[in-house]
Amino acid sequence: MQPFAGAEPLVGEVIALRTFRVEESGLLLPLYSEQCWSNDTNTAACPRASHEAPADDCDCGFYAYGTPQAAAQNRGMRHVQAVVSCWGGVVAGTQGIRAQHARIDALWLHPVAPEWLRKRVAARYPLVRLYDDVEQMRAAHPLSVLPSYDPAPTRNHRAWAGVLAGSAVGLALGALPLDVLRSSPALWTAWLAAIGIAGAVTLWLALGARFPGHFVAAAIGFGLVSWLLAPLFGLAGWLLRMPVLRGVLVATGTYLWSLRPRHFPVVVPKRERVYYGARA
Repeated sequence: MQPFAGAEPLVGEVIALRTFRVEESGLLLPLYSEQCWSNDTNTAACPRASHEAPADDCDCGFYAYGTPQAAAQNRGMRHVQAVVSCWGGVVAGTQGIRAQHARIDALWLHPVAPEWLRKRVAARYPLVRLYDDVEQMRAAHPLSVLPSYDPAPTRNHRAWAGVLAGSAVGLALGALPLDVLRSSPALWTAWLAAIGIAGAVTLWLALGARFPGHFVAAAIGFGLVSWLLAPLFGLAGWLLRMPVLRGVLVATGTYLWSLRPRHFPVVVPKRERVYYGARA
């Protein structure tokens, strides 16, 4: 069974948890979309097909976590947590649900969120009850309990360790001069194998991309392939290494910046926003 699909479609309203990005104007945005949620009913639509969301053979629909344990895996939940009611077409999995319609019932913003931002969110969403205490919010809005939920979802640490180890090996091989690689049959074979594997995975990710996260993973894979090919071009190969080095520096800097005291992420507003539901 998948984290957000696998069980039979449900009938009725399901209460679940999710997180949002908060725009400077007070609008609430999904993590990977620029379409903001409305004050009342929101209706999902598949961006790639004409079928109604959610579909069993697609990843479309509004995502929400079924348990606090599952929600805790999302870093965004440290800053913003919302209780949402979901109905219409609802498909359940081990960690949560995908739904056709959803409404925000309650919202908690971390205490470090500036007061001016809280006031803007309250003005944008007058039907949503804002809480200062996340446990009080959860107690006032009990989550639905579904048999498909895994009460204690865990990350596959072995898989993550394998990915990190493989990436480290690839970076190490790509940093070696070409004459060093050629001097050792083992290194030469490992270098060629790393290029082939990284290229195949990157191509698979690019062709099968459905969400922004897939494109990001493909971009990272492309950067790794460029890094591995850099020894072929000698000193000029550092031009191929620059995107990876820049990405590492930006990611590290962004993460360290987020650790500063009283940090609360705020999205810079755009001129026009598309709503999932009618503006209210």
